[in-house]
Amino acid sequence: MAKKQNITKNYQPVIGIVGGGQLGRMIALAGHKRGHKIVVLSDQAHSPACQVVEQSFVGDYLDEKILEKFCNAIDIATIEFENIPLQCAEFIAHKVEFSPSVEVLKITQHRLLEKNFLNSIAVKTTPYLAIKNFEDLQKGLKDFKKAILKTALMGYDGKGQEPLTDKISDSKLLEIYEKFQNNQQKIPLILEQFCKFDQEISVIVARNKNGEIACYDPVTNIHKNGILYRSNYPANISAKVLDRSKKIAADIARSFNLIGILAVEFFVVDEQLLVNEMAPRPHNSGHFSMDACLTSQFEQVIRSITNCPFGATNYFAKGYMQNLLGDEIFALEQYQQDPFAKIHIYGKDQAIEGRKMGHVNIIKIENK
Repeated sequence: MAKKQNITKNYQPVIGIVGGGQLGRMIALAGHKRGHKIVVLSDQAHSPACQVVEQSFVGDYLDEKILEKFCNAIDIATIEFENIPLQCAEFIAHKVEFSPSVEVLKITQHRLLEKNFLNSIAVKTTPYLAIKNFEDLQKGLKDFKKAILKTALMGYDGKGQEPLTDKISDSKLLEIYEKFQNNQQKIPLILEQFCKFDQEISVIVARNKNGEIACYDPVTNIHKNGILYRSNYPANISAKVLDRSKKIAADIARSFNLIGILAVEFFVVDEQLLVNEMAPRPHNSGHFSMDACLTSQFEQVIRSITNCPFGATNYFAKGYMQNLLGDEIFALEQYQQDPFAKIHIYGKDQAIEGRKMGHVNIIKIENK
């Protein structure tokens, strides 16, 4: 009798995902389709990603015993969110192939480092200032007139931000500054000049070890209370802006020596492009690719870290991605009755206000 062979073990590397959220869940599902075993490292039991994988390790991201077990169970590793402790990333990177690199994480975790990096490669951003003390804040606000005070580390979906104008009193400004200092435990601050943009767009770009690049056309993003609410395809921009945005995203990926995927958010201002922020992992604004492209952003992650040729990135339909926030998860019937709606639920157990519980892709097929 012929000896049975374990095809998965023999031919496909085991992929580890750091983070147990919905992005990890969707990376895992894409990996399964390509024959990979997926192992998740999460700080929360029963997280969305843990629900769909064969093996998971749950504990503190700085627990070296857990990290050691995780590394022993995998061949390569990637992330589903960039704000993991750098010590965790460094530990894993010393054990197995880790993408994106620790250096990419260092830059994209820190707003100041990120903007400094972008400016160093001639990519434009909004004017900004490092805030080291209250006097810096006073001077910066006087110069900018209207600005947003942000934490340089952490902060997402509108968290860790405070809009300001030069009309504010010194006493009120000091109160806000001290609140940031107390609440953020001395986390460095950045003041960004307010940008009156025409629209926000984002581009998803992937790069593998061979230096090959795959780039999706941009989408237009609409926010609700600082949280992405909808992404529309196609973006309402000129061909010049479309081409320029993809070129900038690809240039950034090359300058990073990126292995993996990168989301680049832009402000469009009178046909000019300013990079707002970046994330070296799948992005909420890339979810439309799951149902309107031959290859989703999540499959592209798997292809990039396993150094496989990229799949096609062209969209075959127009439409939009609609996030389901909080209680909106309980109003699915309108989408369940829509033959052009593709529903994706994340498996979260509590519908908290503003929490991303799932998303729906509305596909608009045009009759030829």
